[in-house]
Amino acid sequence: MKKLTILLILFSGINMSWAQGWVDIGVKGGWGPTFLFNQKVFDDSRYNHQISGRGMFGGKLGYNFNQNHEVTFDFMVGGLTQNFGYSMQLDSSASAQAYNSSISYKCFDFMLLYRSNTDGKYFEVGPVLSKIRSIERTDSFYFSGTDDSFDMDDVNPMQYGLTVGFGAYFMGTDNFGITGGLRISYMFSDLINNSNAPTQGYPFGQHYITYSSLNGSQAPTESASHPLLVQLVFEANLDFAYMAKANCGRRKLLMF
Repeated sequence: MKKLTILLILFSGINMSWAQGWVDIGVKGGWGPTFLFNQKVFDDSRYNHQISGRGMFGGKLGYNFNQNHEVTFDFMVGGLTQNFGYSMQLDSSASAQAYNSSISYKCFDFMLLYRSNTDGKYFEVGPVLSKIRSIERTDSFYFSGTDDSFDMDDVNPMQYGLTVGFGAYFMGTDNFGITGGLRISYMFSDLINNSNAPTQGYPFGQHYITYSSLNGSQAPTESASHPLLVQLVFEANLDFAYMAKANCGRRKLLMF
């Protein structure tokens, strides 16, 4: 009897949440620094991580259970850029020379986020799936421009990670608002395809073997490359429709 009572209470709560909920839509955009984190590269004193950034834009569709709890689906068009400065001593009798390299890609991001809204502030968290559309690498030592041998076969095109964000509402009306905040996305997936790119020394060039086909004691310790994005995001939201209960008992969406 007690279990049945609990289930009825839960069902009633869910039913009331759906009955009082509404749908909002929004557009958003932003910019911020992006990083390709590889522990071996960070430990290498020859490398200098240069400040690199990318912009992004997209939209969202959200369902508000009430004033405080919302689930959103975000679709974003963005990417990542990581520039490096590095030094190399070409001859034992010569001084080290300075060079530059970079790796960048374009992607589609799909996010399913839970958002908590309290006192004009928000916090969001959820998984992100990133589909890489194109990628390129440059290196001023080995290549005059873009490295054409580096392509989509050398990366894992589907990236999985976690997104966390927070911010505040700036201005708006009863059913329209503008927010701004910070969003951080970290990919748990390795950007580089270890099965296709071991001999080239990607992602940072032949002079730095991050992945290698060597075996046994000659093989360097493998280190994965994880994308990290820290971006300032601005969003315009419009409450689009609300959930109502018709006379027949069925629920339907009505425009505001």
